[in-house]
Amino acid sequence: MQVNSILTSDFEKAFQTKESTQNNPVEDFKKFVYSVDQQIKKSLELKKEFIEGKDVPLYEISVQAQKAKISLELLVKIRDQAVAAYKEIVNMQI
Repeated sequence: MQVNSILTSDFEKAFQTKESTQNNPVEDFKKFVYSVDQQIKKSLELKKEFIEGKDVPLYEISVQAQKAKISLELLVKIRDQAVAAYKEIVNMQI
């Protein structure tokens, strides 16, 4: 396994094209949510393969689990900020 493949995650690949960040932030957010989902599924799959006795390096399981955890934490932070912004807008006086 190469170091570059560990550092380059799925959601980074989703945002590498310049046009994706300029068109629609909603679509970008959907891509990010999808990539977080893929990270979690990949982590669960590696754990399942390890339990079944397949030849999966333990460090790979650990790295993937951490990537999934960090991605999910970032998604939760973004959600919390969006909810806070929504509440602030709703409470504005006109």
